[in-house]
Parts: sequence; C-alpha cells; structure tokens
Amino acid sequence: MKLRTFQTAEELIFQGLELFRQILPTLGKTDGVMLAGGRTPLEIYRRSTANTQGVLFLSDERYVPVTDPQSNFGSVAPFFPTLVKIRTELPIEAAAQAFDDELNKLKRIPLGLLGLGADGHTASLFNLKDAALRDERLAIPAIQTKKPDRISITPTLLHKVERIIILATGAEKKAVLQTLLEKPETLPAGVALAGHPHVEIWTDQKLVHRTNTTSRM
Repeated sequence: MKLRTFQTAEELIFQGLELFRQILPTLGKTDGVMLAGGRTPLEIYRRSTANTQGVLFLSDERYVPVTDPQSNFGSVAPFFPTLVKIRTELPIEAAAQAFDDELNKLKRIPLGLLGLGADGHTASLFNLKDAALRDERLAIPAIQTKKPDRISITPTLLHKVERIIILATGAEKKAVLQTLLEKPETLPAGVALAGHPHVEIWTDQKLVHRTNTTSRM
C-alpha cells in the first residue's frame, strides 16, 4: 500500500476534489467510480462540480429506507443525482442481487474510494470470512448482530477497481491505520485488499511505513 500523508484533512479534501475534476469527466457510460460513505468523502462530494456520463455507486449501504438519516444513498444522492440506488425496499437478498446485477454492467472501474472503520472494516466487510470471499459475487448482504443489516460490495468487486484510495482522517483512525500497514492480514480491510496492486491510504495522521515510500502532500 502507498501512504500519502497530508498536513490537514482540508488538504486531503482539496486533493480529492482535484482527482474528481480529472477523472469524472473522462468516464464513459459503462465506466464506474465507487464512492465511500463517511464524513470526509461526503465533504468531497459536497464541493465537487465535476460532471460525468459514468456510473457512480456506493461501496455499501445500510438496510434502511433512503429517507433514514443512516442511509448513505440519502446523504450522497443530492450531490450525484445519477448515483446507483441500492434497493433497500426489497428483501435484503433481492436487494443485494439487484445491486450485483447493476455492477455487472460495468466494463471498467478506474477509481474506488473506501473508508476504514476503527475496527478495521471497510465497505460493510466486517469480518475476516466476508473479507476473504473470492467467488463471482460483486455484492452481498451483510447481516449484523447490531442492526441495521447492510449490503456491501465484495472483495471480488474491489479487485476489479483499478485504483483504490482509502480515506481516513482524525486521530481515532491512527491506530487502525498503523495496523493496516504493519499487519494487514489481521484486519478485514487488509484481507479484502490483499494482492491488489494499486491501493493508497490518504490520511492526515503521521504513520510509520517501513516498506514503501511515504509522500507528504
């Protein structure tokens, strides 16, 4: 993984906006970009003015109505009206299959954004079993002990994305980021992304990366 350390979260957001400005207008109708939920990505979306013919889709969604404050779609769709809707009005298995069907229409996914939970999950891959899936599915239901349940992209989908950027800001993410760099096999995010050739971590936290060069923005 390549580590990019920014002085502040604001600098990271600015770089995200520049990335969107460069990539979104170049997308064709069968190209896709994966979007993460969360505070930092949402600020990028809010400020973005880039238009696209491509398909924008979420890495995961809570199994709640789109009007629910917890809905990623409800938060992101106002900034990207063509965002693919994960159909949470359907039974969860059917909703995951409908999302899988939409993802299978894509010919190319040049960029994907991911978040990282303090417990090491990414998208809604909360456990090592789901993170290790390598079957043909691109979306799955993620049944949770603590509700709501979720619908998530799979590691198979992640490995179709040409460039993945993990956005993680704030001191509460420092410890899990360090673990992701040093012992990725212990975290769902590390297992899901194992073997991917182009993964970047963008953060405002100072980390030690002993294997790859760290670039300071």
